Amino acid sequence: MDMKKILKDTAVLLVITLVSGLLLGLAYEVTDPIITARKEEEKAASYRGVFTEAASFESREELLAEAATVLEGSGYNAQVTDVMAALDASGAVIGYAMSISTSGSQGEIVIAYGYGVDGTSMGIDILTSSETSGLGSKASEPEFKDQYAGKAVESFSVTKSGATSDSEINAISGATITSNAVTTAVNAGIVFGGYCAGN
Repeated sequence: MDMKKILKDTAVLLVITLVSGLLLGLAYEVTDPIITARKEEEKAASYRGVFTEAASFESREELLAEAATVLEGSGYNAQVTDVMAALDASGAVIGYAMSISTSGSQGEIVIAYGYGVDGTSMGIDILTSSETSGLGSKASEPEFKDQYAGKAVESFSVTKSGATSDSEINAISGATITSNAVTTAVNAGIVFGGYCAGN
């Protein structure tokens, strides 16, 4: 073996690796703010979609800091990752819009959820989901997600036999795990929304 050739090849590989790493790091630095801004715009649009009566939204970081404590012991395995007060044209709080994450059948599901100060669930939107296409992905379709809107209940449950009350949600055929996951997130939102409305 020629030691000079081995050293030369190693040096070339090292340079290629360093340049590739630098280019990937640069690409990340350039695209990360764009991706973050786009996600924030999508979240804001979802909040406006689930809380159509709101004239504006205002961050409530002080309430978000209490979310884990409020949900502890609720039985709902979900996490509130963002909360904003929904304000009417006069600036009065009419409810809360929040992002809630939970585990679905294929990974994390993040929903936008609107909670009215009178206890009404204003609606949901799917922000992030990796659920199976054609099955769990149907959670983002109006036929499923609109079932939560305009109902003032203490909690929702999923049924496969046809909803007979406001508190029952018809499961997505073939995607009961996804249906239950979204419902868990909504129920966590009801618990936390009630806390927000009272504080």
